[in-house]
Amino acid sequence: MAEAGLACRIDAFDAVQRKRHAALIAELASAVRGVEELGDGYAVRFPSRPYLFLRVAEWVELERACCPFLDIGIAFENGAGSIRVDLRGPVGVKDFLRSQFPSLEHIR
Repeated sequence: MAEAGLACRIDAFDAVQRKRHAALIAELASAVRGVEELGDGYAVRFPSRPYLFLRVAEWVELERACCPFLDIGIAFENGAGSIRVDLRGPVGVKDFLRSQFPSLEHIR
């Protein structure tokens, strides 16, 4: 169960943004190349493709509005040919992330 303070601000989105956010999560979830557990969150890797970078950047902008407790970093791993997105936060963030993102559900 996620910590009480780790809740999305559902009021951060209007109806169009909420729909777009859900569509981006579904699209990005299908493109995940790998997930690495970190001490304070997860690193999610995607293939290094321009269109995916644009989707990741759009998703990050929306995510920052609804989940201000998340620290999000984006890095290009040229040697691996991937885009790495770090999702980090306070105690309880891993449980929260697993509850919100289907790609992380199997990781404990």
